Amino acid sequence: MTEPAKRGPGRPRDEQHTERRRRELIEAAYRVFTTKGYAASTAADITAELGVGYGTFYRYFDSKRAVLDEVVNYGLDRLITQIAGDAFDPASFEREIDLDELIQIWTDAVERMCHIAESDPSLMQSMLFELPGIDDELNTRILGLGGILSATVGRFLSRAADAGVLRDDVNTEDAGWMLLALTIPPVMKTLQGRGHEDRRRYIDTVTTVLAQGLRGPESPN
Repeated sequence: MTEPAKRGPGRPRDEQHTERRRRELIEAAYRVFTTKGYAASTAADITAELGVGYGTFYRYFDSKRAVLDEVVNYGLDRLITQIAGDAFDPASFEREIDLDELIQIWTDAVERMCHIAESDPSLMQSMLFELPGIDDELNTRILGLGGILSATVGRFLSRAADAGVLRDDVNTEDAGWMLLALTIPPVMKTLQGRGHEDRRRYIDTVTTVLAQGLRGPESPN
């Protein structure tokens, strides 16, 4: 009788096990990187966080830098999902939009970002301060994400411009980058321990400036 083939040493039992273990390593690396910092972390820290042997890490990733790409994807997915809300729903691009709604979308995104900064400050600090300085490849990815987000905002602005509710001299691409940049100060304030009242004052100031600076002749006051 022929003996069943034996699984090679270190080989995962099946695809489901492989994917589950890989995901667990990514989540463990996320916790380690956002609490200890990427530079100070090691593969041994990641396996210790998960409670598995050191060699397990290298069955799935070649290096600490390799798992960082997956950690960035994991962190960005969390941020975008929580920040965007329904704004990136394809259906939202099919209907008309006015300036007040556009400003409200920005306001909601800021509030969500600040909530993340309060509930998971290590994630926001990593994305804003540590990750952009690791290497050029990661910098390019983060800047690329900024371009995608600003382009999405620009699509909302273009629709508002087509409807005549924006000033004719507003460049929607540049305004998209501007709105993206305006989300950072309240997050910084939150990370510094500033309260909701401080954040609300900032948001009120920005929305007043946006309403006056962007409003076109067809937009109701």
